[in-house]
Amino acid sequence: MNRHTLHRIATASVALAAALAFTPAQAAFTGATDGSHWTPSTTGGGNGSAALAADGSTLTLVSSDSPDFSFSGPSTTSYAITFAADTTLVFDWSYTTADENGAMYDPFGWTLAGTSTQATDDNAWIDPQSGHVTLSAHAGDTFSFWTASADSAFGASTAVVSNFSAVSAVPEPASTGLMASGLVALAGLAARRRRR
Repeated sequence: MNRHTLHRIATASVALAAALAFTPAQAAFTGATDGSHWTPSTTGGGNGSAALAADGSTLTLVSSDSPDFSFSGPSTTSYAITFAADTTLVFDWSYTTADENGAMYDPFGWTLAGTSTQATDDNAWIDPQSGHVTLSAHAGDTFSFWTASADSAFGASTAVVSNFSAVSAVPEPASTGLMASGLVALAGLAARRRRR
């Protein structure tokens, strides 16, 4: 094998290793971010909900609302996950509210590593609202989507998360094995060349 062939093989191996350094983006809530890895919760005794579509394409959060006023008071519904590796999150969100006082009483947002971000604008006249978000999480960080209600009355809000992807910097086991076998083959070729 000549020097040019070995150079091409080495270049291809480096490109393959770089391509395998990251796990592929997971469309929707699938794989390591499917519903089994998330924890839904509601605090304050409200009736808010977090529901994942059967195909994992969307997450819908509905804030607490008691039309008959059998329950009133603050309540938060969340959907949380803790990441095992550094992860880049990308998602779209859309929001609408039936609360006569607007988003101020039923906001939507997320919390990453203990820092909460309210996505919605409290201006009562902005409805619907939407956005596109990219976030970086570190290994061990807990991330959650949440919707809150200040009074659990006068109408609920609905937030829909779509186009969710989570890209982790940890190679998948199959990718690591493939890369290792390629490097062993290169080492064998180099040893064979030296013997000639």
